[in-house]
Amino acid sequence: MSDNKRCLSGFQKRKKRKEIQEQMSKLPKIKNFFSSIPADVSEIDVNPENQDSEFSVSKSNDHVGLFLSSELQINNIHDSTTENKETELSVSKSNDHGGLFLSSELQINNIHDSTTEYDISKFLVVFILCLNFNIHNEYPTDRIHFKENIMDNNTKRCILTYGPCRPDIVFPITTKDNGKSLHFSKFYYNKTLKSGIQVPRFWLCYSVGLDSVYCETCWLFANRLYSFFNNVWINGVDDWQHLSIKIDKHEMSMQHIDACKIRVLWVKNATIDKVTERQYSEEATFWRNVLHRIIKIILYLTSGNTALRGHEHKNKYNPEQLDGEGNFMRSVRLLADYDPTMNELLKDEQKKIKYFSWKIQNELIELLATSTQNFLCEEIRHSQCFSIIMDSTQDITKLDQVSIVIRYVVINHNELNISVKESFLGFFVIEKHGAQDYEELITDILLKLNIDINKCRGQGYDGASVMSGIYSGVQKRIKDKVPTASYIHCCAHNLNLVISDAAKISQKVVSFFETIQAVFNFFSVSAPRWACLAFGNDEYRKVKLKVLKRVCPTRWESRHESINALKLRFIDVLKALTNISLTSTKKDEKASSTSLKKKLESIEFVLILCVWEKVLRALDGVSKSLQNPNTNLQNACQNLKEAKTVIENLRDNYGNILLECKDLCSRWGISLNFHMKRNMFASKYFDEVDGDRRLNVTNENFRIKIFLPVIDTVLFQLNSRFQGLQQVTENFNFLFPTILIKLNENEIAKASMDFFYLYNDDISPDFTRQLLCLRGLLNTTIQTIKDLALFIIKNDFCTTYCDVITACIIYISLPVTVATAERSFSKLKLIKNYLRNSMGQDRLSNIAILNIEKDVANNLDLEKMISTFAETKTKTKTRKKNFLK
Repeated sequence: MSDNKRCLSGFQKRKKRKEIQEQMSKLPKIKNFFSSIPADVSEIDVNPENQDSEFSVSKSNDHVGLFLSSELQINNIHDSTTENKETELSVSKSNDHGGLFLSSELQINNIHDSTTEYDISKFLVVFILCLNFNIHNEYPTDRIHFKENIMDNNTKRCILTYGPCRPDIVFPITTKDNGKSLHFSKFYYNKTLKSGIQVPRFWLCYSVGLDSVYCETCWLFANRLYSFFNNVWINGVDDWQHLSIKIDKHEMSMQHIDACKIRVLWVKNATIDKVTERQYSEEATFWRNVLHRIIKIILYLTSGNTALRGHEHKNKYNPEQLDGEGNFMRSVRLLADYDPTMNELLKDEQKKIKYFSWKIQNELIELLATSTQNFLCEEIRHSQCFSIIMDSTQDITKLDQVSIVIRYVVINHNELNISVKESFLGFFVIEKHGAQDYEELITDILLKLNIDINKCRGQGYDGASVMSGIYSGVQKRIKDKVPTASYIHCCAHNLNLVISDAAKISQKVVSFFETIQAVFNFFSVSAPRWACLAFGNDEYRKVKLKVLKRVCPTRWESRHESINALKLRFIDVLKALTNISLTSTKKDEKASSTSLKKKLESIEFVLILCVWEKVLRALDGVSKSLQNPNTNLQNACQNLKEAKTVIENLRDNYGNILLECKDLCSRWGISLNFHMKRNMFASKYFDEVDGDRRLNVTNENFRIKIFLPVIDTVLFQLNSRFQGLQQVTENFNFLFPTILIKLNENEIAKASMDFFYLYNDDISPDFTRQLLCLRGLLNTTIQTIKDLALFIIKNDFCTTYCDVITACIIYISLPVTVATAERSFSKLKLIKNYLRNSMGQDRLSNIAILNIEKDVANNLDLEKMISTFAETKTKTKTRKKNFLK
């Protein structure tokens, strides 16, 4: 009868338990099984067909490590009908190899239901392979025993197999500041519905070591790259007040829902299978590699002002005919010839999704430009202060494009250096051109980019009244909001106006520049004439000489190149004009060459040429230095002062200029006498005083009527137009190291207190003491304010002289010119040209950011970009699956 019983009797159980204990007592101790690693073991063998549940677990390792090899005999595995809930597992071991073996008495708890012997074998294999799982802990799956982010799949399987950590204990009491005593309760493990039914929350666990509750599902399976990822329920919640509300809120979060979906796949063995896991991983890696190459192609094309699309987005595009393809698809096909990943994607017709469409291109361009812009804005937000640089121009469709540039200082304490940056934030369309419209545009852009306008310490615009007006201009409106935002008129524009005013002082000077432009036009419109001038008789020598330059109508300082080229090639130009006038059979060509030759063969023209070449030579270098982004107000003032000194010396050297002019005239045989032209005078009546009847042009008259007015106009304009720059610089004069050393204590105290009242939001009253202490440490090698800032940084004095370094940064961040905004207009004309005039505003601004700030764009984290792209919501929810690892 006992053989037919479904379960053993009490006597049989006690007898069986006694036999097991006798067998276990005969087993050797575990220390007897520690030895070296055998080299001939290479695999794990689990045999489910073996009814005795004997299996061999072995693992090959070329390094010193853990080796398992044993024949495990599992006895007395009972089903759920057994009375003994704690099944005793006997582990025996036969060792035929030398190595490190494990043999112990394991007691497995909580194995319920009708668990087969093969399931227990798999269970043991999982726990043996998981080296991070300690089953001997009181609560093995407690969150405190593991890291926040578990990457090992075996560890995850161990935690899921063993079960959640949900102890039923006396939970510790936490006393709040208001005197309330709260603690966790086991009733939170279940949710009670309105009908009274209790639904278990399997995801809710309690950590005994942390005294907090956590979500096991989010801990193991939450997507760390999710844009709204929150690790609160992973690290644990220990605030028991309103815990029910917090639990309900977490259950409804997308992070928790997505993690539950992934956990279901694990429970269903959808990803436990290694082959399936490898397929998912390979597919995700493939698509990430594809997108990585696509992004690189986009960055390459945008950095070179190259159009991406052809006719792919139009109805007339035929994929079989490659004539309508743009540069993007041509680059993809070129890359596919050498890259197996892109070649596989192009050749595989089953893949309907290829990420080559123009919509994907726009999305990636926007993503890259936004990331670049965010990186720049993050730098601006972390800087101490910044300055606004703004200018506007018309594009080819006659829309006013406003260029916004931010100038700021970045201090690298690790590399002990300081750098000045002028970052381009984009093009923005403006319809109305009032001061209020520009003010609202600046305010809205800074607010949108989360940049605090109160940190603005400088403004750089051109001299238009709408921008520079002292009563209602843009600079006045911004200054009303931020009183410390000093306005500085663009020095390059100011210098250009200085030369422009000097060129309009005499009609003869105006005619002089018109003649230079006429000479350039005469030779440039005809290839034979240009060749005649460029080569002449000695082709190999004169081909390397300068060619004539066009007279720029706006950038006056660049006219030095035109004048210098004509001065160097003056004799060659006259030879070419003479040759054309004598040999040409065309009446118009012959007349034009004769007329130009007559104008050039004049001592007046040669003398004006020599004067303006020296004037523009002194100002050309200043103009180029002002356009450097790394320049500052100190360098600008110094360069302008040197240019002014050169012009003053030139005023006293009229005799040397006259000798140079005569030398040039003698080389061609030009008469040294000024052209005598009879003046026309009105009739003289009986009671009228006789007027000035001197000849209008002589050597001395030229000096009085042309040379001196030009030089004096330049000197006067250099003084008057840069008064605003001088006023701003005077506020920082005491900070120059060369001046700071010479000042006494009273002068330093007065200047520093005036500076404190001006910048009281940035400087503390301790500024005077810091200056006095720092003065004794300065030496003669420190010449500029930037050198002073570097001295403080390199000697780790930033905390000691914090107000001094703050004042230095304010000075360095002040704008000098709007040249960076002007340079962005050059990119605007290349990007939005007559072939691409239908480009949208967002696309224009995004491409401009990627082009102008290409150094930042090329250093973006592409893996992060791909993850962001994968998280973007689409109509078809397949993108995230493609990039999910």
